[in-house]
Amino acid sequence: MAAMTGANRAIAPDSQDDRPACAEATSASAGGAACGPGTKPGPSRPRPRLRALVFDGVVRGQPWPTPADAGSRITDVRPRTPHAEYLAQVDAIRAGIGRGDYYQVNYTQPVDLRVQGDPRELYARIAAANPVAHAAYIEDGTQSILSFSPELFVARHGATLTARPMKGTAPRDPDPERDEALGRDLHASAKNRAENLMIVDLLRNDLGRLAEPGSVKVDALFTLERYPTVWTMTSTISAQAPHAALGDVLAALFPCGSVTGAPKIAAMRQIRRAETAPRGLYCGSIGWLAPDGDFSLNVAIRTLVLDADGHGVYGAGGGIVFDSEPEAEWQECLWKARILAH
Repeated sequence: MAAMTGANRAIAPDSQDDRPACAEATSASAGGAACGPGTKPGPSRPRPRLRALVFDGVVRGQPWPTPADAGSRITDVRPRTPHAEYLAQVDAIRAGIGRGDYYQVNYTQPVDLRVQGDPRELYARIAAANPVAHAAYIEDGTQSILSFSPELFVARHGATLTARPMKGTAPRDPDPERDEALGRDLHASAKNRAENLMIVDLLRNDLGRLAEPGSVKVDALFTLERYPTVWTMTSTISAQAPHAALGDVLAALFPCGSVTGAPKIAAMRQIRRAETAPRGLYCGSIGWLAPDGDFSLNVAIRTLVLDADGHGVYGAGGGIVFDSEPEAEWQECLWKARILAH
């Protein structure tokens, strides 16, 4: 784990164009500071779409303390969307697919809950039980962000941009034989492969807006990944984009197609009609920007946002295609919330 230390200022855009703020963050990082995500600008200002915190340094290999006890806990977990309404919205999305309005829509809902105890202890316990590559913990005095994301949005290493969208989920089972069968079934599922491939094509096109001609490639398709509570399927796309600034990358790729659907604009319009509240940080991105220009941004799924009073919101959802079964989609939301039980 890496811990950023000595936050000395915040950067946020003052208009709808995020690129000047991205350029300022890149400049600050190039000067030797480390930039990480911010979450809230303060109680009297509207929340910006982007916020970066500038840090004096990074301490690598910083371990989380092992919790002395399970004093922190989650209670009063309640999906905000009634079961029947969720099923009806899935059917409405399927009808739109049938009309040709879009191919896939990522439909989500907020889950309300209460947290008792120290959020840091809760994060340490859940993170230890659910190790993932793109987790993050942030607190700024007004909110605590506990992100257990397994999904990479986009990373830069030198001139290479890499995206790894995640589409396709199945539950784990305590019986080893049934569990392996669930993983095999997910990997072989025509429905889940179709969902995954739609988003691969979308991200190939998004990366192509930035990349050198002929450099966009699919490095891996339908990779099965095993986590403590779910099986998932990812694909990996890369491109050479030596001259693309961070702001250009976000303008071309954000939000990640895996949490919108395809085509992206049509899917986002349907999301606005179907979902009852803005997603906030959920399905956005959290990440870091290094002094050499490299960066890594997650997709902020499996992410819990806590206020100072202990009220939390955790988002869950999935990709809807024409052959989606409404009840199965509801159950998928419940699978994705299983990490809250740890």
